[in-house]
Amino acid sequence: MLHLLFGTRLTSLFFRTLVYVTLFFAVLFSTAALAHPISLKADAPKRYEVKRGDSLWAIAIQFLDDPWMWPQLWQANKQVDDPNLLYPGDIIELLDGRARLRLQPRLRILTLQAPIPFMPLEQVNAFLNRDIMIERPIFEDGLYALRITGGRSLAVKGDQLEVLGKLSEGVTRYGIYRELDEVRDPLTRKHLGYITRALGSAVLLANTEGLPRLEITESFEEVRVGDRLLPFMDSPFREGFQPSVPEKPLHGTLLQGLANQQLISNHQAVMLNMGSDQLKPGTLLEILAPGRRLRNHSTGEVIFAAENRKGMVMVYRVFENISFALVMNSKEPMLPGDVFRQATMN
Repeated sequence: MLHLLFGTRLTSLFFRTLVYVTLFFAVLFSTAALAHPISLKADAPKRYEVKRGDSLWAIAIQFLDDPWMWPQLWQANKQVDDPNLLYPGDIIELLDGRARLRLQPRLRILTLQAPIPFMPLEQVNAFLNRDIMIERPIFEDGLYALRITGGRSLAVKGDQLEVLGKLSEGVTRYGIYRELDEVRDPLTRKHLGYITRALGSAVLLANTEGLPRLEITESFEEVRVGDRLLPFMDSPFREGFQPSVPEKPLHGTLLQGLANQQLISNHQAVMLNMGSDQLKPGTLLEILAPGRRLRNHSTGEVIFAAENRKGMVMVYRVFENISFALVMNSKEPMLPGDVFRQATMN
């Protein structure tokens, strides 16, 4: 049985005051109430104070055997208005194996205090917008970098570009791209689309005469004349979607790490050979080393090595045939060719 102790938040124009309310709400979690019982870690901290820079996922990893069950813990307690808002200074306590949340009474200035994010954005935002799947005609219709101001042949952060092409209505920020690489399924050889990696990003300057002009705000590589500019998509983690487990069984292949690394670990991005018809942002998947048939050299007997669970990823962007996912936790490095399935509690 899990007991949760909560405070009540009252909001005014300038301040948010937490009024401490002594309120216990007991809920018995069983397989009849939830798909799976919530399991606390044996070494979970007895007391934890939320700090600036924390994320909901990182805290959940400290307390739960299966951190993606964090939202279900809150959903079972109806007195919580928003289960996804924790603030620096909030305290989580364990008492005799029971979890309770204590929200200390304090005065919060809305302009200064913000809830902690679901994911540690500072660790993942650097690469989340670098790779996109796109069809060749759309890529070729993107803005064309015609000229680098100052007559230089290469541009970096702070330089300006003049571009040819039609601006996207309401868009002021663009990613800068150069090459398309075809992606095929390694087993079926089916064409899955084209991937392109951003060289940087640029923002549209106002009141420019003649051709549209953009200033490069970040550059991962030097930008050249002839590069393409496409509307920049903000981090999907700002949309606040929550992790979920697919209702139907899934089975697919991890194609590659998006940074082209061979060994893939925590907070790195991967490409999966399954698209928007089966996956959605927030979908949780397990990554496994594929099963193999092995031969005992002493006896000649053929044995089967079962799939080995390596860790978990969460889908953050979906395209027609491919999805991108973020490694949430890994017990050992993931590799291209590993397989995935819907997350389980095993």
